[in-house]
Amino acid sequence: MPEAPRQAAAVPTSGRPVARWAVAIIAVVYGFAKLNGAQFTVLDSELDKPMGSVSGFWLVWYFFGYSHVYGNLIALVQIAGGLLVTQARFALAGALLLLPVATNIVLVDIFYGIDLGGTLAAIVCLGLVVSIVEPHTRRLFDAVVPAAGGGGRNAWRAYAPPFVLVAAAFGFTYWVANHNNRAPTAVDGVWDVEVPAASVERVFFERNRAHMVVLKDTAGNYTQHHFELDSDGRLRIWEEWLRKGPLLFEGSFTPPDRIRLDRAGGAGEGALMLRRRSP
Repeated sequence: MPEAPRQAAAVPTSGRPVARWAVAIIAVVYGFAKLNGAQFTVLDSELDKPMGSVSGFWLVWYFFGYSHVYGNLIALVQIAGGLLVTQARFALAGALLLLPVATNIVLVDIFYGIDLGGTLAAIVCLGLVVSIVEPHTRRLFDAVVPAAGGGGRNAWRAYAPPFVLVAAAFGFTYWVANHNNRAPTAVDGVWDVEVPAASVERVFFERNRAHMVVLKDTAGNYTQHHFELDSDGRLRIWEEWLRKGPLLFEGSFTPPDRIRLDRAGGAGEGALMLRRRSP
């Protein structure tokens, strides 16, 4: 007797039509807002401000707007995902496409201080996207996390390499951050030139780059050089960071907030008298 054909397993529905269309409207509108220049545009008055005084909102806007290609790619993903979720058959694909984008937008909005209205809209959109994915979580979990096989006796062989990787990565990056990149000195920080000379306006002894000093001239140009501070307060600046090259300045540090720098060999303009800028 022929075997009765098996019925296909029921596929969970991907959210209510109202939720899917709400996601579609938000995603498509925000996508075209980027393409048409309603988002990621920066004011000239904001560009004129020093980076340290710019708000998180404008930092984000400038970052995403710096590359039109990048911004447009985000827009196209939003539009494509929004259109896909309007169709029940493709709603899961659209939601999975939008999920990382929506999650990142919410995190950026919260931690960079984007306006409340935009943040709430992003949170609502993310919640609706999750509601579309939720009925499929069992199938998705089974697809990406296969059933465990084999005994647990040799499980340590599987987990030991990731543990070693984590320990090695942590140790290496900690060394880079705290020993390779940094060699703290008593002069680290920002210094203003009290008596202008050699066209230097400001000096930056960089805490996060070992032995790097940056000179800003009166024309607004920044040049990187190498510096070393001896235990007796003797301070020297060379032409090339890390390679040294010709000696440019030599002088002395008087704690806590005075530096005198003279041109090497007495050449050029007079001494630079520096005062530490208050934090």
